[in-house]
Amino acid sequence: MDKQQIMGHLKRMLHRQFQIDEALVTPETRQNDIGIDSILMVDLMLDIENELEFSFDMMDLPKNPSMDDICELILRNLKH
Repeated sequence: MDKQQIMGHLKRMLHRQFQIDEALVTPETRQNDIGIDSILMVDLMLDIENELEFSFDMMDLPKNPSMDDICELILRNLKH
């Protein structure tokens, strides 16, 4: 899975779970830009683990991560 596929997956999940317009989500979009608080972000990350069938070795995200930050974290963890 590459970064573009992960971004597409994130957009679909955000739309399905939070009714966020996929067109509004870009790599530069930050968590706060789309109204996702830290608790919802943890829920989203757990759902990502389930859907992509892997476990995060670590969820080391900066405060208010961009979608690109999240994609990079997923890629790093998928490679382990």
